[in-house]
Amino acid sequence: MREVFRGTGILLHVPALMALLSLPIAWWSDQSNGLWPLLITAAVAITLGQFLLLLGRGAQTFHRYQSMQIAAISWTLIALIGALPFWLGAQLAPTSALFESISGFTSTGLTIIAAPSELPAYLQWWRSLTQWVGGIGVILLLIAVLPAERGALNLYFSEAREEKILPTVKATVRMIWLIYIAYTVAGIVLLWLVGEPLWRAVNHGMTAIATGGFTITDDSLFSAPMAVQLAYLPLMIFGAISFLVHYRLVVDRQTPAKVWRFDEVRIFVWVLVVGAILLIGQHWLAGRSGEMVSLVFMWVSAVTTAGFATESVASWSDAALLLLLVAVLMGGMAGSTSGGLKLLRVGILLKDLAGQLREFRASAHEVVTVRHNAQRVSPKIMGELGRIAARLVGVFMLLWLLGVFVMLQFLPAGTPLAYVFFETASALFNSGLSSGLVGPDMPASAVGVLSILMLLGRLEIFPLLVLFAWAFGRQVIRRN
Repeated sequence: MREVFRGTGILLHVPALMALLSLPIAWWSDQSNGLWPLLITAAVAITLGQFLLLLGRGAQTFHRYQSMQIAAISWTLIALIGALPFWLGAQLAPTSALFESISGFTSTGLTIIAAPSELPAYLQWWRSLTQWVGGIGVILLLIAVLPAERGALNLYFSEAREEKILPTVKATVRMIWLIYIAYTVAGIVLLWLVGEPLWRAVNHGMTAIATGGFTITDDSLFSAPMAVQLAYLPLMIFGAISFLVHYRLVVDRQTPAKVWRFDEVRIFVWVLVVGAILLIGQHWLAGRSGEMVSLVFMWVSAVTTAGFATESVASWSDAALLLLLVAVLMGGMAGSTSGGLKLLRVGILLKDLAGQLREFRASAHEVVTVRHNAQRVSPKIMGELGRIAARLVGVFMLLWLLGVFVMLQFLPAGTPLAYVFFETASALFNSGLSSGLVGPDMPASAVGVLSILMLLGRLEIFPLLVLFAWAFGRQVIRRN
């Protein structure tokens, strides 16, 4: 346990650093009453972090199993600590404050706050900062600044990261942060140039590249002009593109033709284009009037799991809502800031299916191969990749259905089932789009269920399952 204590203690310094960096916002906005919630947050994080570091003296290298425990415990504690400014500053109920914190750090974007525009500036900033840090991951922040150690690789993978860009984890993380910061600054400038007020451009630029969806407006982007809505599209798309692809295009200066060879890139583009056409066509067939730009925006927001909205999906038909739900489930690219199952896994499952079908119709002496990322591989190799992807997809689907069942126990009778499915998927797959169920009037028990689902989805389930299995195993040992 020393390794777990030490790793968790290190990571708890992230919310402390965030709170201290937020102090100038409260001071600058003449909201001195906001200094105390931030100082208390920093003090709690530092005190608990140092205490855990003391317990973890003499710890060895983090192994994969321990890293998953560290990820699960630290994300839970960071979300609890991150709720303090909402609880102390906005006087939110503890469950609501925790929900808002988890939604921020998991870059989901569901909100329990009815009027974000009325929040003090330091809390508006705190919401945006939690999403900006959470979009890229609290573990990646620590790896970037701490001395390199062998356990960093295990911590890197424990936060649902799949590929290294550079030979070492530290170099990879620093490159990711450089790309992330550059896109954030570019996004803020773009939004400001198209007419967003500077404060709104700063906050929304951070949450857009994090594919988070928190806004400091009360109606998301309903009232935003068309030019402003169009400016958000590249930010959401860039946030949903793998940092590996960004690196290849920006740093390695590879041509788009080389990047196009990767299956996930092609799937992402096709999903964006074909899905938007289908959504527009469905609205046209249903005889519903709607701005084409708004519909494209909603589709991109769903695919990238950004969570911004330009209209209410509660007024959509079940067919349109189902189409949007499919986008939420798929999500963006692996190694990006978006949620969902990830298009990489969707592509692997499709390639595996194609390989099996080719084997069925192949002759006895025919050599069957499947093209995967510009290479020819055997159906056996694709089958192994497919089984790994199918295992995670299956667990996600079962957890989604379980979440729907539990939510139905707490929601009022007569709540549309389609909305329950959509809202639960939005939480589990870190989308943030809402049918209107999430709000100040949602029962506290339902708020708690969605909070757990957001955490499970952000860590892709297994770290929290590992923690549960460890805790349950200890209980069994004690009883015996």
